[in-house]
Amino acid sequence: MSTPFNTFDDIYQAARSEVGVRLFTVSAIADNGTAMARVYTTHPDVYPVGGKKTFSEDTDPQWLQHVIEDQQPFMGKDKEAVRAFFFDYETIESLGCGAIINVPVISDGKTVGSMNFLDTEGSYNQVSLQVAVQIAERSGNVLEETISTVG
Repeated sequence: MSTPFNTFDDIYQAARSEVGVRLFTVSAIADNGTAMARVYTTHPDVYPVGGKKTFSEDTDPQWLQHVIEDQQPFMGKDKEAVRAFFFDYETIESLGCGAIINVPVISDGKTVGSMNFLDTEGSYNQVSLQVAVQIAERSGNVLEETISTVG
């Protein structure tokens, strides 16, 4: 097993060099499991820390089942896939992104958040997905520390 990361900045550097990202965010399960709250972002002007997406209003039920409940990574290779699952696709596209990988962050068998890698359309493939999963596996401790300090 690889060494765990120490900070979100360390995680971002790995995401940038090993997967490739234009936008990178980390979200934690919030509000008693009814929302995701952003705890890290490379674009705070557009996607600020503390921003939330509610599961009932802002999240596609198929994505929610796949990533949060079934604990499986999601990959959208092109703009059509991004548009199909994300209500904020226009903002995503305005940043030059047209591909996404979302990886659940799991601690003690429970989904505690997601790691979100976004880049240009066609940037991601199965290798990208596997590397993103490996990065997320090394990141649970950082997300757990953030959750414990936030409340």
